[in-house]
Amino acid sequence: MARSAPVSAAGMHDPMPRSARHAPAHARQPRRQLLAGTARRAWRAWRRSRPFWGALGVSAGGTEIVVVRLTLGGSRPGSLFSLGLVIAAGLVGCGLLLVFDPVQRTLYSTGAILLAVVALSTVHVGGYLIGSILSAAGGALAFAWVPAAPPPAEPPSGGLPALTLIRGEAGSRPAGQDEPSGPAAGPGGLEPPGRG
Repeated sequence: MARSAPVSAAGMHDPMPRSARHAPAHARQPRRQLLAGTARRAWRAWRRSRPFWGALGVSAGGTEIVVVRLTLGGSRPGSLFSLGLVIAAGLVGCGLLLVFDPVQRTLYSTGAILLAVVALSTVHVGGYLIGSILSAAGGALAFAWVPAAPPPAEPPSGGLPALTLIRGEAGSRPAGQDEPSGPAAGPGGLEPPGRG
């Protein structure tokens, strides 16, 4: 006979794992909270593995420049795209590339900063300065971001041989060296100068 999921007194399936059922009531957490905590930790780990806030700033600056450009209207006759929209699309593209390809962050963040500076002279003072400042600050954040270093590997239990040699260990004196003759003796058993 196959075992089925545990059934509570109300006749419904119990969503708590077996170990949680035996815990005191104040220590139990509903399954929903467990899943939310796991999702939050996964989101935090993903966000910290890339220049997320810098990319968000670059994309927000590009979006602000698009909004300013589209609300003002008045493109040149005969032009298919305005230069402001191309610059803003480049900024949003740099922001997306910073998130999804963090290995090349220096290239994308430098491009975003350059596009933010170019936007100052071409797109109504860079989207009234707000878009250019957001994009340049986001590019600087992304440029300065470095991935977290992995934890250092544990040295062998005996320690590193080079450190043992430098530090010296008790009882590891090379053969042929005499012990100092007294507490005031210097290296090789000689008295330090000035003592009499």
